[in-house]
Amino acid sequence: MVTHDRLRISAMGGIFVILAILASPSGAFAAASWSQAAVISASQPSPTLSAFAVNSAGNELWVSAPPVVGGYAIKVAQRSFGGTWSPQTTIFSSTNSFISTVYKLDVSIGANNTASVAWQVGFAELVALRSSSGTWQAPVTISQSSGTAAFLVAKADAQGNGVAVWSQTTGSESTVDAVTWTASGAFSGVTQLSQLSPSELQPDLAVNEAGTAIAVFAAATTPGGSTYQVYSATRPAGGNWSAATPVTPNTGGAIAGVALDSSGDATVLWQQGTSIASSTRPVGGSWSSPALIEMSSIVGPASVVSDAAGNVTAVWAVNSGNGVTSVHAATRPAGSPWGAPANLGPCASTCVLSLAAARDGSIAVVGWSPSGPSANAAVRLGLGTWSSTVLVGTYTTPTYLVAGNNGFASAVWPVRIGVKYHVGLDQSDYR
Repeated sequence: MVTHDRLRISAMGGIFVILAILASPSGAFAAASWSQAAVISASQPSPTLSAFAVNSAGNELWVSAPPVVGGYAIKVAQRSFGGTWSPQTTIFSSTNSFISTVYKLDVSIGANNTASVAWQVGFAELVALRSSSGTWQAPVTISQSSGTAAFLVAKADAQGNGVAVWSQTTGSESTVDAVTWTASGAFSGVTQLSQLSPSELQPDLAVNEAGTAIAVFAAATTPGGSTYQVYSATRPAGGNWSAATPVTPNTGGAIAGVALDSSGDATVLWQQGTSIASSTRPVGGSWSSPALIEMSSIVGPASVVSDAAGNVTAVWAVNSGNGVTSVHAATRPAGSPWGAPANLGPCASTCVLSLAAARDGSIAVVGWSPSGPSANAAVRLGLGTWSSTVLVGTYTTPTYLVAGNNGFASAVWPVRIGVKYHVGLDQSDYR
């Protein structure tokens, strides 16, 4: 299945940028560049939903959910740092002909090689865990049996203890719910984080190395959902969820995401009208007043990440005029205000961005399609300046990004094979 430069896995359409920096930062920075692309997947009839994760040692875990006769399967493969991808292993399959499409897929890998895979299929959310010895447990259905579950987000800490949040709708009302689990496989009951209302939307989640978690979501404040207010709930490692408290005033915008550093300090990013806004909260403190990072013609999307020390990076798309959409990024060093946005380059009319930052602060990367048949990745080493590179001349819109420590990166994107809908994946490493 694997040769020295050809390695095969499967993934959904889109660019996947996977980052891990694994030599000393100074050595990596001195000669960093992208390698030639290598083919990593066999021909498949159509894109398959996938997700990637990397731990602090640089071990990468890939999971996909291809359709099978009468249902779907969950398959995994792993690449140790400096090695090659293992063959795919099926950890779960279903032949229920009424349920064949997985709509959301999240994966985490801990420092001790524990792992979790969470997926949404039909109206249910499931989680499967792997022990540090590599044994996968049978999946557990975490959502309630009544109603519709959607918008799943699941993450785990360095020890393999995890959290999942989602929106649960019953009839005409909805809540944001959460479940936690330990690396040994003990699951909590469902905790309702929000009030029951006609519209509890867009949950997002951040979990740091120690297991502190923060969930954010938007709650409608007017009938019909014309305005929303962002709320947050926090859970200390091994503890209980706090009551949900407001982060923002009423806003018609959408949540872009939440980030958490190793101390538990949090940052929320959201779109407020045509602006990008942010609020921060020190551990045990209160949310700051909103800070407007950019007040341009925001056309989305936006996202935010933090390293362990609290250096925060955000990206979004703006209408630069004359029909040109551009990618902008801003950085907020720990303890400082946001810096001026940087223009990373043009973006295709359908602008989908990927963003990740290494937890050791050594690298941040953005992936997108600038225009036509190409794919870009912009790299920032430490808190330096951004450097953009065209990775490949054939592309599908970027969709996924992860980052590890110490300066090694890899980017993965789908490539058309032959005719009709056959696609494969190429991968390039950044060193």
